[in-house]
Amino acid sequence: MEIMFNDLTCEAQKRLFKEAGITSPKERNWDTIPVAVVEFREEGSEPEEDFLEDVFSDDTYDFGDDGPPY
Repeated sequence: MEIMFNDLTCEAQKRLFKEAGITSPKERNWDTIPVAVVEFREEGSEPEEDFLEDVFSDDTYDFGDDGPPY
């Protein structure tokens, strides 16, 4: 399930801006991409293999901006 910026309450949007240090959702592309993705699994089921498992493991991925990688 994707959670888009506009799905958040006004108060949650303000808190997210403050925590991220931004003033517009466009600064993090939250106007077009989700701010979070929530995955639900049935109890006892095996998780699917995470295809990004090793991408961020060494903290060297370049996000292409000057901001911190959130």
